[in-house]
Amino acid sequence: MNPEPSEGQTLLGQAAAWLLRLEEAPDDRSLQAEYDAWLAQSERHREAHDAITRLWRNAEELGAHTPPPVPAEVVEPAGRRPRIPRFAWGAAVLAAGLALLFLPGIQRWFAADHSTSVAETREVELEDGSRVSLDAETSIAVAYKANQRTVTLLKGQAFFKVVPSTERPFVVSASDVKVTVTGTSFSVGEFPSGVAVEVKTGTVNVSRDGKLLAGLGVGQRAHIAPGGATVMGTVSPDEVGGWRDHRIVVYQATIRDVVEQIGRYLPATIVFRDREIANRLVTGIIDLNRPEEALRSVVEMQKGSVSNITPYLVVIFSR
Repeated sequence: MNPEPSEGQTLLGQAAAWLLRLEEAPDDRSLQAEYDAWLAQSERHREAHDAITRLWRNAEELGAHTPPPVPAEVVEPAGRRPRIPRFAWGAAVLAAGLALLFLPGIQRWFAADHSTSVAETREVELEDGSRVSLDAETSIAVAYKANQRTVTLLKGQAFFKVVPSTERPFVVSASDVKVTVTGTSFSVGEFPSGVAVEVKTGTVNVSRDGKLLAGLGVGQRAHIAPGGATVMGTVSPDEVGGWRDHRIVVYQATIRDVVEQIGRYLPATIVFRDREIANRLVTGIIDLNRPEEALRSVVEMQKGSVSNITPYLVVIFSR
């Protein structure tokens, strides 16, 4: 389901959310009526709508994408606004990316002690000698106290080599999941489908809301969905944090999660035209040195297609 407009968004973000909902339910008259009422609130509301549709038309003129043919004459039912062209969703997605994603990114930037940008990886040494390798587009916040060492993963994924200390446990917090260790090496990643924890050496405890979900040892992994469902699995210890060598091995992972990882190495925002292809499963070895090729290979493997709408917007379609 596409997001509902929120008063916390800019008008541009609200307009984008409305267009996405209307694209999903084009024949919903009550939804159209709600949108008409939103447009009628002020001239600024109508300007936000116009700005999004103009944005798409500009992309069209640049030849980035060819819309489906339009009938020579379209007759709309009396009293109803002309239906939004089906290609308008692309502009809405781009506007949503600008209006809805920039603010959280700025908030993470202020909260982070260490962060990386697109295609940038970095290793950070903490005050106790522990080391954290940050994947591209990853942010962490560090809080060390006398009885505990805490690192919060704000975005992305990281690999940890922790200096042992029974008096000061090392805790990694990602979303509502906590990973507790005394000394080991492991990775934690936050993805659209949830939080993934993989252990290279030693052991870790994974908990959520104070409840222990799993104890993991060498070569074990856990995936914790947003609702708390936990799926256990195994992984080759050599593959844990493989992105440090610009290579990842995925097994029965959703395309959405794989694209999330590849997208950290591309300057464009990547969106899915529909949920069906996003949830397909893929297995393979991904070369992050060639992210554009990797993206197309993963999508085409599952009979999808990739369209570069603009240099900063890439859309994935089902065939």
